[in-house]
Amino acid sequence: MIVYPILSNIVFGLWRKVAKAGSWMAKVQSDDGWKQHTPISGKVIWMHCASLGEFEMGRPVLELFLQKHTDWQAVVTFFSPSGYEPRKRYSKAKVHYLPIDTPSEVNKWLDYANPSLTVFVRYDIWPNHLNALRKRGIPSVVMAMSAPKTPWYLHRTLPFIRKVYKEGIHTWGVISEKDAANMSLAGIHSEVLGNPKYDYAASLAGKASIEKFAAWKKSQQKPILLIGSAHLEDCKALNGLDLSGFSTWVVPHEIDEGEAMKTALSQFTKDDAANSITDKPKATSLLMIPEFGVLSGLYSLADGVIIGGGYGKATHNVLEATVQGKIAASGPNWQKIAENHELVEMGYLIPAQNESSYRQYLQRIGTSEFIAKGSEAQQWVLSQKGASEKILKVLEQAVQL
Repeated sequence: MIVYPILSNIVFGLWRKVAKAGSWMAKVQSDDGWKQHTPISGKVIWMHCASLGEFEMGRPVLELFLQKHTDWQAVVTFFSPSGYEPRKRYSKAKVHYLPIDTPSEVNKWLDYANPSLTVFVRYDIWPNHLNALRKRGIPSVVMAMSAPKTPWYLHRTLPFIRKVYKEGIHTWGVISEKDAANMSLAGIHSEVLGNPKYDYAASLAGKASIEKFAAWKKSQQKPILLIGSAHLEDCKALNGLDLSGFSTWVVPHEIDEGEAMKTALSQFTKDDAANSITDKPKATSLLMIPEFGVLSGLYSLADGVIIGGGYGKATHNVLEATVQGKIAASGPNWQKIAENHELVEMGYLIPAQNESSYRQYLQRIGTSEFIAKGSEAQQWVLSQKGASEKILKVLEQAVQL
């Protein structure tokens, strides 16, 4: 692999120079204090996650590993600010942005992090990082991977990059037999280890709501419709519906899009709306919640739930709502998330193709059938636990524990 390292130096080098304040590159570059720190000593497990959803998938595995192997410590990295910001103070690991994928940055990073084992959650595996890990003899494991088609880096038309990935990954841990079959077609042996997202979701069952938001719920005179991990398109799609029968709570996926979402929900006037940061609990038709890290604790307070992202690439985490006994709805793009197929099949997730679909969903909220179905969904999620134990054994095998 010669061409990619050269290209990465050129591309990332130029990107650094033109990066604007607040951009992804600027945020990654701002997290460079580790370069002045003494390298971490002892045994280190490094877990990399693209964003918050991947972290929550990997978290039960990481914590199980650390609980069992108390002489190890952990480092967690994120690609996205939406993962880094809410978890940068995670108490069980040192948390950083993933350094940019140039050979020099990668080697500085590995000198500092000094991992004995690396875990990539689901995807976001960069060639220079993986190649450097391989050269240092550090085993790398992929967990919770979905493979609906051959990943780009395993295409036979890219033999040199393909070789880096084939030689650099100790174990490809996939979610289902279908994923394993697709990996086999790509010439890669993988192991079906299951989906630790269920283990994470199960840990949320019965989670107490945040006191502040419990007070907001108590102040409402109407049932709560929660739009979680909302995107602008989700709000536009809902604006054609009559939401006057609900107190609509909106948690933006990207905090800085909150005002645009509020504007898109044009049926609400300025007097109808409140903000969870600046206002005290009161009855309101629209509550904007521009806060990181609170969403999973809000589902238990909701009567109906719409999961954002369904008008983009894919829905965000549905199981966080399901395990709280909620039947959720979403936009039409739900297929890329592995567990969504089972949720849709069993009626625990309702994909809305149009306003009529959303209207039918809203009419079900609060009915005895709807509540009973939610309880059934919760029990189903709890019955799916167990992937974390399987993945733990693979990690132990990789470092011969």
